[in-house]
Amino acid sequence: MKGKNLKKYYQAWELRKQGKKLKEIADIMGYKSAEWPRHMIFYIDFLIKERPWRMAKKLKIIVNKYENI
Repeated sequence: MKGKNLKKYYQAWELRKQGKKLKEIADIMGYKSAEWPRHMIFYIDFLIKERPWRMAKKLKIIVNKYENI
């Protein structure tokens, strides 16, 4: 996955961690339905739980930010 696409995935995951609902995330990101944000969030959660060695440095920083809250 290219960095530009992964940035959107990070954004969806981070908005969800901030307490936004899927429909709100879809509106913020410009999607008509909440299905893409749902997929993006699932993918990032999968990387965090199942494949931590594949996480980018930026994602590790974001994850640490929300684990310390």
